[in-house]
Amino acid sequence: MKRILTIICAMTIAASISSAQEKEHSLEITHGYPGLLFELEFPWSNSRAEISDIGQSISKEYYQAGINVGYIYSWRKRWELSTMVNVHLTMYDVVQYPMISPGDETHSAKYDFSAQATFDHRNTSVFGSISCAFRYKWVVRESFSMYSAIGAGLSIGFPVPMPYIAPIGIKFGKGKVYGIVEANVSPATTFGMAGIGIRL
Repeated sequence: MKRILTIICAMTIAASISSAQEKEHSLEITHGYPGLLFELEFPWSNSRAEISDIGQSISKEYYQAGINVGYIYSWRKRWELSTMVNVHLTMYDVVQYPMISPGDETHSAKYDFSAQATFDHRNTSVFGSISCAFRYKWVVRESFSMYSAIGAGLSIGFPVPMPYIAPIGIKFGKGKVYGIVEANVSPATTFGMAGIGIRL
């Protein structure tokens, strides 16, 4: 009985050590194209219709990017919890069209959008969201792993939960620094992402 108890204690300690070794904390910084929710809130392709009341339009979009900063907690060999903050940035020029007739209390002003526009100002739009997802690693090797993820995201200016679905993601590198590439269809985060992670 004593021997059995000793074996059970030894196995429990070994399992605890193994479980503790599987736990891992890391930070990930990735870059990608702004997601669907960003385009819905800031529809650049329809910008003329959006701001026709003041006769302005976006003429040139010269920088657009999505940056993701995430904290990753691995509590099992195949399971991870990802919490990510997303910042989407767009810089663009705004032009002004000549006015045809001024507005009044019942009608808006009219502008000639077929005429030559003049530069009005340069603007920068920033959009943020936060997402949380569970990752399941279905391939685990010493130097790389492949996973799928599912979760939800929430825009800071559009408080409606959006799905976070990543059919495939790849992490590669067995040192303190590793690479990550992910394809996802999340409206709140970037359409796909690539970057680096740092194991803490």
